[in-house]
Amino acid sequence: MKKRWHKVLALTLAAALCLGAVGCGKDEGTTEEQQVTTETEGTEGQENTENQENKEDAAADQAEGAKEPETDGATTETEGTAAATPTTLQEVWFQADGAPTITAESALLIDQESGTILYEKNAKEKIYPASVTKIITALVVMDYLQPDEIIIVGTEINEVTLDSSKAGHVLNEKLTVENALRGLLMPSGNDSANVLAAATARKAENDQDMSFAKCEAVFTDLMNKKAEELGAVNSHFTNAHGYHDENHYSCAYDMALFAMAFMQNETLAEIVSEKSFSGNGADGQFADDPEVITQDYNWVSHNYLITDNEYQYAYATGIKTGFTDEAGECLTASAEKGDMKLISLLFKGSDPARWTESASLLEYGFNNYARVELTAAGAAIEEVPLTKHNKLQGDTVPLVYQNALVTYLPTNAVDSVETTVTILDDYKVEEKDGTVKVKAPLTKGEEIATVTYTIDGKEVAQMPAYAGADIEKGTIFNNIWYGLKTFFSHLFSLKGLITVVVIVVILAIIYLILKRMRYGGGYRRRGGYTLKSPSRRRGRRRW
Repeated sequence: MKKRWHKVLALTLAAALCLGAVGCGKDEGTTEEQQVTTETEGTEGQENTENQENKEDAAADQAEGAKEPETDGATTETEGTAAATPTTLQEVWFQADGAPTITAESALLIDQESGTILYEKNAKEKIYPASVTKIITALVVMDYLQPDEIIIVGTEINEVTLDSSKAGHVLNEKLTVENALRGLLMPSGNDSANVLAAATARKAENDQDMSFAKCEAVFTDLMNKKAEELGAVNSHFTNAHGYHDENHYSCAYDMALFAMAFMQNETLAEIVSEKSFSGNGADGQFADDPEVITQDYNWVSHNYLITDNEYQYAYATGIKTGFTDEAGECLTASAEKGDMKLISLLFKGSDPARWTESASLLEYGFNNYARVELTAAGAAIEEVPLTKHNKLQGDTVPLVYQNALVTYLPTNAVDSVETTVTILDDYKVEEKDGTVKVKAPLTKGEEIATVTYTIDGKEVAQMPAYAGADIEKGTIFNNIWYGLKTFFSHLFSLKGLITVVVIVVILAIIYLILKRMRYGGGYRRRGGYTLKSPSRRRGRRRW
């Protein structure tokens, strides 16, 4: 029994030494848990937590080509149209100093691509948008008509008041949708608005005989639906041109949403950047047919920030002016400088303040804010250590945002941003030494953490973060395989070779010990006799 106990002890010692050698060649910083172990403690499957409704949308929108904004809005119906992208404008993380004085009753300055608000004044208060309405009119038109499509002018051109601004269309004239849009946006033609509204409504309803009264009802319904799709909070439209109506209203916030979508459409953005247009309304397509009515036009943009005059702003790219007695002087302006694109909006202002204040507001944005990409889409924010995982997949999981995180910061605060990662409780395991790990299993895209951003100690934003890879739960089998793989991968390193030599020596010693235990220290034979016992034989002879 005693001999058997010694054998068991020796074999156990050998096994322990061999298993310990599996960890050879590890980095010095490797923890005991990261070496070969066989954790069998199970974890219940984790349910994906719902995405938090916070500034993640803004971060997403701030990606160039990324604020994946939400995609549950209506999509365009014809190729080349501007997609409806429901968005929430977001306050800038940190306000820059030096904002200009704005005398207009309502004003807003946003980043064109992300919707980050850099300045606001009464942005959600009700205003009358006047001809700035034509921004959303153009968006609805582009949802149904192609720029090169030919439309025919009808009696709808007579359904405008005498004091309306007009592009000068005539009955039965043929012109392209693109040139009708030029008439809408450059000379701000209310007649162009009616022509486009009628053509759009008749196509949407597939009824070419529809009366203009019915067309206007259909089109304004489309305008209101479009506004809702884009995230409007305080808008209602009753006509396509913006002529005053008590029930036709909006706010700077909503008009900023419409302007963002407008500038995403290349055709519309090109039109509002033009100082003037001279040419045939049908692009000369019917020059050889005298029976077809077309007209030549000479239109000049009403936007003084674009045209050659004392108020011209070198970086201006659009967009739309507006005026009625009730609305006052209005201007939605866009500009591009370096890698920044901004949109300013002023409502119920005065002349010439709408030009000078718009330029000052845009300059404030360009000079006092910097575009900062904090992380690219899918790029690791950091690598988080794992526990209870399949070690064949590594010992960390990348923590990522689903989209790029781009924001605008005051130029003097760019280097002050600090980040803190907090693992959600359902995934968090804290070691005795304070190390926080994430427990497996994990599914790629599963929300597992929150990233908090601070500037000079002030919390400015929180973003959900996600697992960047699928991680399986660890089992005894994959951990043993991991141990063997690690052992053989380090076998021919110096440390590995030394370990092998040590193991061989130890096994040889154990073998000799076992052999000695088997045969005894003096080569003892069974029955207590030995090969060397001359004294006993001599004693028997004497006895």
